[in-house]
Amino acid sequence: MARTKEFDQEEALVKAMHLFWERGYEGTSVQDLVDTTGVQRQSLYDTFGSKHEIFLRSLTKYQAMVGDQVGNLKTRHQGGLQLVKAVLESCAAQTVSDARGCFVANCGVELATSDETVAEKVRMGRDGIQTLFQRCLEQAQKSGELKPLSSPSALAHFLVNAYFGLRMLAKTRPSKAMIDDVVAVTLAVLH
Repeated sequence: MARTKEFDQEEALVKAMHLFWERGYEGTSVQDLVDTTGVQRQSLYDTFGSKHEIFLRSLTKYQAMVGDQVGNLKTRHQGGLQLVKAVLESCAAQTVSDARGCFVANCGVELATSDETVAEKVRMGRDGIQTLFQRCLEQAQKSGELKPLSSPSALAHFLVNAYFGLRMLAKTRPSKAMIDDVVAVTLAVLH
């Protein structure tokens, strides 16, 4: 008779996600995963597959977590420039408070040139935030918040660059004043 799994898979995946987020793929060994999750090596393999598969599931978990955060912002803000500002301010707060940066951006820097699966997940994350920004800007243009001559697509690309730039700055432990300046100048471009 097969043994039932004696650990919470979701909890183990969250712990693995945080470990990969902090150390990166190459900086995390299978033994590190065993030690951090408290799950035996064979059970990790049986449940999640290889280290690479655990990593990909961790990245997917992170992307869902960020999606939930953005979803919460969408329910509290009407859209348009108000939502753009809320997303950038949330990004700024995370940048100042969490020196790990963005797990997606970190993966892009570490692995996107050598791992097409990771590169595709990173592109999906980038495209998701770009689509959100573009829709907000199109809404802002229709409501008169944004000049009619502005290009929502070009501005959305600019905002994506600012967003991921902010998250990468987290690794350098920037001051709140610096991050506030970046957000203020970024938002000023929209007026």
